[in-house]
Amino acid sequence: MNNGSHPISTSPAFILAASISLVLATVGCAIGQTAGAIPAKERGIENVLYLIVGADPSSPLLTQNDTRPMTATMDVFLRISAHSKEANFFGTVKAAVPDFDLAKSSPQREVWRDGTCHHERGFPKITVTGVDGLVTGGQEKQSIAARWRQLGLFLPRDEVLASRRVDGGTDTIGPYIATRTETKQSRLLLDLKLYILPCDLAVVPQRGGK
Repeated sequence: MNNGSHPISTSPAFILAASISLVLATVGCAIGQTAGAIPAKERGIENVLYLIVGADPSSPLLTQNDTRPMTATMDVFLRISAHSKEANFFGTVKAAVPDFDLAKSSPQREVWRDGTCHHERGFPKITVTGVDGLVTGGQEKQSIAARWRQLGLFLPRDEVLASRRVDGGTDTIGPYIATRTETKQSRLLLDLKLYILPCDLAVVPQRGGK
């Protein structure tokens, strides 16, 4: 994973609506190629969220000049707000990322999806609120407990910093937009990829009246 610049000093909540024009153009192209004779009003989208966890090379969790792999297990907490006519979700999702080499990053894994095809209504609001974990290297173990800053509470010893946009694109799953969140002391890198996938809306037959 590439080492990016320091995140901007804003609220840790990020709203992915800034990428609407780019992503909708990509999704529109995909729909145009696959919809065929299906009426446009019957087409919708589904949002799917993937997570990758790694560490900055300067992270104190990575022991320098040591060839032993650093095995990590993480729980990442995500607060998600996603609303539409067909699908509504608000709550905290616990994303478990077990047994991966911290220096090489975890495999990309799905952590949340709408579960229902819906009309386009903007993008979900997603906040990384905390990270718990354990990093093991030989006989050495290091625990992780990072939290985002909240008004009225003491600053956490390891803080979840504000998210920032990184390059999106299209891969074998589909078009996506991406963000990166870092932790201040442990220097973890939490990369989120939000996919916008075209799908068929359920059509409710209209009953004729007398």
